[in-house]
Amino acid sequence: MKKLFKWHEEMIEKVTKEFNLTRYQILILTWLEGILIGVLLCRFIF
Repeated sequence: MKKLFKWHEEMIEKVTKEFNLTRYQILILTWLEGILIGVLLCRFIF
């Protein structure tokens, strides 16, 4: 699980540098990512 979080942090840093995102934009991006993962999990589990 630690590897997943480390990979996620590295990808967020890479995307941030590539697209020059602000902290607010990163927050929205990760929030939307969480919603997407939650919806997909609910679809496949329930």
